[in-house]
Amino acid sequence: MPAREVLQGRVEAAKGNSPSLGAIAEGFQLRYFEFQDFERAFEECISKSAVQTKFEKHSSRGKVLASEMCEMLEEMLKRVSAFLNEKLDQKTILIERIRGTEIEMINATRETELQIHDMIEEVEQKVSKTLNEEIRCLSVLIDKFNMPFHPGPLMLNFYKKELNSYVEKGLDSNLRARMSMALTVNIDAAQREMTERMHALVPNEKFNEQAKQILARTQPFQMLYSLNCQNLCADFQEALEFKFSWGISAMLQRFTGKIKKKMRKNRASIKGSSSAQLASLTTPTGIKEQMSIVSRLALASTGFKGTVGGLAVSGIMLKMIGWRLLAGFGALYGCLYMYERLSWTRSAKKRAFKSQYIHHATKKLKMIVDLTSANCSHQVQQELGSTFTRLCRTVTNAIIDMNDELKTLEAQITILENTQKQVKLLRNKANYIQNELKIFENIYIKSN
Repeated sequence: MPAREVLQGRVEAAKGNSPSLGAIAEGFQLRYFEFQDFERAFEECISKSAVQTKFEKHSSRGKVLASEMCEMLEEMLKRVSAFLNEKLDQKTILIERIRGTEIEMINATRETELQIHDMIEEVEQKVSKTLNEEIRCLSVLIDKFNMPFHPGPLMLNFYKKELNSYVEKGLDSNLRARMSMALTVNIDAAQREMTERMHALVPNEKFNEQAKQILARTQPFQMLYSLNCQNLCADFQEALEFKFSWGISAMLQRFTGKIKKKMRKNRASIKGSSSAQLASLTTPTGIKEQMSIVSRLALASTGFKGTVGGLAVSGIMLKMIGWRLLAGFGALYGCLYMYERLSWTRSAKKRAFKSQYIHHATKKLKMIVDLTSANCSHQVQQELGSTFTRLCRTVTNAIIDMNDELKTLEAQITILENTQKQVKLLRNKANYIQNELKIFENIYIKSN
């Protein structure tokens, strides 16, 4: 059956007419069925040939690509997993390091505070002991002060001012010579120990640079003692008037002083005795009974005024010992008076002034021993405390840096985990494509 006849029949069928209207010869229907069978057989032949020649190659190529993709994704997954495990290990180590550093920081702070406390107590004791020793040797220091002395009021005030400055500088110099070197060595050793302790917590180069900057000083540590003798001895009032050492008032003070001293000893020895005995020993009558004749005369003379008192004493002594012995005693007494009066020169006044100043300055300086030692210990505490605070701040900054590093690691771990999920998904898709291609080959290629 010619193809033209089949085409005309299909045109008529498309118009809604019978396909036989396009027949050219008789037997159209039989020949039309035979053509349709041929057409189906030819179509199947062409399809099989196309599948075997074209789709088989595409399927093989797809299987190769899917296999290579699986291998590549599997290798990528291994690398990502290894990198992820490495980052997780780094995170674990960093967390333990941060916790350990914080715990060690607390322990180091506690131990360093105890060390600083012990050191400032030691400094306070040493300063107190050294200052007391210097106060006891104050006379040696003042004897070396050789400024010309003049008893006039203006010159005397200037002399006191210069002496105060000299004593202050001398004590400060002696304290520095005895304390500063050892104290500086101890402070430097304590600071190095603190730095090494902190460096063990954060062993990195950045900390080393910061620690060097902390310990670097423009000048070594110096203790400031602040004795301030100008204000301390501002109330010093000298007594440079001549006083006869064997005068009645001086002898009275000397004897009454001895009696009072003896009374204090008696009180200490008779604490276990009765109160009545103690009262009898401490009455004025008991005191007068223990006094000598000279002390009685001195007491009697103080009851009179001026020459009348002296004449009364002379009359009493004249009746008791006679005029010759009294005259000899008077001559000896006058010689002693003249000797001491003539010896009361400017040098003697200077010695008396220095002796009075030593007594006054010693009393005043002893009052500030505790204050000065506490001030020195406070300076040491400030020096060590400030150094330790700066070191703690450096360690804290290092901990902050480690926390920032931990955040960076966590961000990287999150990215790696997402990447791992994506790689697994792509690998599964590649395996799915490979399996689909195998099924396609089994159904459409190998079965034919």
